[in-house]
Amino acid sequence: MSNVDSIPVRGLRISMEEAKSAPRAGFRPDIEGLRALAVLLVVLYHCGVGLFTGGFVGVDVFFVISGYLITSHLAREATETGRLRIGRFYARRALRLLPAATLVLVSTLVAAWIWLPPLRLRGIAQDTLAAAGYVLNIRLIQVGTDYRSASAAPSPLQHFWSLAVEEQFYLAIPLLVLAGLVLLRRRAILVALLTVLVTASFSFSVITSQSSSVAAYFGAPTRAWELGVGALLALTFTLRLPNPAAIALRWLGVAAILAAAILFDHTTPFPGWTAAVPVLGAAAVLAAGRTSPGVALRFPLLQFIGTRSYSWYLWHWPVLVIAPYVLGYEMSLLEKLLAAIFALGLAGLSYALVEQPLRHHERLRANSGRAGSFALGLTAVVVAVAFLALGLPSRQPQGEGEASALTLEGPPSARYQALSHRLEAAELTTALPRNLIPALNRAADDEPEISRNGCFVAVPDDRTPKRCESLGADHHRATVVLFGDSHAAQWYPALSALANKHHWQLAVFTKVMCSPADVHLYADAFHGDYRTCNDWRQDAMARIHALRPDLVVTTSIADHMDLTQGNDDPDATWATGWARTIDGLRAKGTDLVFLADTPAAKTDIPECLSQHPKNIQQCAQTPAEAAGSDQRARIAEAVRGAGARVVDPTPWFCGPDRCPVVVGNTLIYRDDNHITGQYARLLAPLLAEELIRKKPKN
Repeated sequence: MSNVDSIPVRGLRISMEEAKSAPRAGFRPDIEGLRALAVLLVVLYHCGVGLFTGGFVGVDVFFVISGYLITSHLAREATETGRLRIGRFYARRALRLLPAATLVLVSTLVAAWIWLPPLRLRGIAQDTLAAAGYVLNIRLIQVGTDYRSASAAPSPLQHFWSLAVEEQFYLAIPLLVLAGLVLLRRRAILVALLTVLVTASFSFSVITSQSSSVAAYFGAPTRAWELGVGALLALTFTLRLPNPAAIALRWLGVAAILAAAILFDHTTPFPGWTAAVPVLGAAAVLAAGRTSPGVALRFPLLQFIGTRSYSWYLWHWPVLVIAPYVLGYEMSLLEKLLAAIFALGLAGLSYALVEQPLRHHERLRANSGRAGSFALGLTAVVVAVAFLALGLPSRQPQGEGEASALTLEGPPSARYQALSHRLEAAELTTALPRNLIPALNRAADDEPEISRNGCFVAVPDDRTPKRCESLGADHHRATVVLFGDSHAAQWYPALSALANKHHWQLAVFTKVMCSPADVHLYADAFHGDYRTCNDWRQDAMARIHALRPDLVVTTSIADHMDLTQGNDDPDATWATGWARTIDGLRAKGTDLVFLADTPAAKTDIPECLSQHPKNIQQCAQTPAEAAGSDQRARIAEAVRGAGARVVDPTPWFCGPDRCPVVVGNTLIYRDDNHITGQYARLLAPLLAEELIRKKPKN
């Protein structure tokens, strides 16, 4: 074999004791068992098994195992052979990971084309490209901090983020080994470098989990310490413990992992310091295994699952995401577990027919250049299929016939009557119109202008820009404030039109997923307490007082936000929080209007319509279903008691029997809970009638 890819490290000053203590090659059944435990926790968590609300910690266990094994291999090679074959290292990693990953990526993309809503194919193809380049975690950080994706259906490839983190770590660890063992010629130097890395990454993880939890959850810099703990263990832990101590340490580690899986849930700030529980638990199991592999982790079923854990991890999530679309309904817990077992069957097949044969292919293993070329070929296949999916002619339905546009003109009574008639007619419409506005593939972009000009404040920010206080007419007669979250921002197109027509100065205070209600929020989409929301809310209310507005219009989403832990009666907390906010906004000469939340959508409406273009009523629901929980009524009662007028927009969306999703040629919803800018502008005359009942002063 050519040694072009190897780097000599002769002259290392490594003591005989260090050489003897270097990790030795050999099968570790305890590691296979630990892998099985990790993947079982992840799968059970994704299936929704209530006992394992923190099963996501299985990924952290995988990280520790990976850091331990890779560093053991590199350190052992440098110690025993006097050289590092970097090219062979990457080639063999590619042979280990790419064949199964390629099969899953291509299969998932094909399955998405067949079964998922046509509008989702483009996004999944983009995820495929990111997964093939091991940068999906970066894409998820970008997408995850976009409020438009906060309630979007998960990608069937989302789980590839953890593989991206591992591969990004693998880019760094050989260089660290090289620096420690070649340039500085001391194992102690490598340990010091890794210690600095682990400390810095852990500190960054704790800080980032509080300020930008999406980046903390998916980011390599905030996860590197978990792999680094495994790497440090491989380099430093040389003790062979007495057997009773090893047994105790192993069970302590397993207990820590299981405790995290059972006690953690979606409200646990993560990763941060809490990730240390499963990480140290995994490290304890690995340390104990140097003495003996134990009995429990050598159980045959765990060994079977452990050897196929990588393939099962790859297959289980696409199966769980796509299966409901194949079946045509949401699966029960039992059906999800059966789907996961089916995924294990796929994993077994791909392990036996693809993963193992290519991983141990003699010609590929014998030549790193050939293995690297093969890996590039596999990546090229994935990229080609993804670009083919991106370039396919749109499967978006063209619709049947053309519908007349919705217009609301004339006196108020005529406007209400016209809309009522159109809503009743929409209840009987079955086919998607050809001239739909906005088109289904453009619906997501039909968002308010403030989403692009900075007046819809992002998650990390705690202050609205000053320029957002003076939108609307240049020469104004009154000042009107829009205050709330994205469900307030969705009304901006209507209020902007009214501001220009009635010469209002429009001041906009809106923030992503931040309710004006005086409550402490937990943002599930951002994996943590929403601290910047409280600061932004206080600043906004102080500035609203300083503006002395004539009218304040406030609203927020009613049912999709979570409170922080410790609330025995969430509905009462919401009602009280809204009452405090309304009371805090009261001022002489200011009219307060609480705009009740828009009726809830059944699902992502553009996606649903793309699946049912000839039966669009499949995407609608009854007024009772759209009304949501009783929380809305309690909030309305509370704000009335605090001195605000309540405007209920439900009659603008629902007929007697149904709440249609298309009226005339207008699409009402742009996702699963926001209305389109087009429909908001059409409703501006009706909104004006409600707001100007007590006219702002001239």
